[in-house]
Amino acid sequence: MEIKQSVTMTATSTTEAGEVIAYFNASISNANSNISMNIQNQTLYDANKKIVRNDKAQFDEAVYAVEDKQTLGS
Repeated sequence: MEIKQSVTMTATSTTEAGEVIAYFNASISNANSNISMNIQNQTLYDANKKIVRNDKAQFDEAVYAVEDKQTLGS
C-alpha cells in the first residue's frame, strides 16, 4: 500500500475595509506543488497592487517552508 500526503493552503489579500482583492491557493505534495493567485476584483487589484504583491510574496514563503519540510522529511 502506498499512502500519499498533501497539504492545501489558502489565503486572501484584502483591503483595510475587509474587501477581498485576491485569493491565493497552494497544493503541496511530495510529487508536485501548485501555487495560484486569482484576482477577485480587478479595480481593487489595480489600486492595491503593492499590497497584493507583498501578500503573495508572504504566501509563497509560507508554501516554500512547507515544501522544504516535506523535502527534508522524505
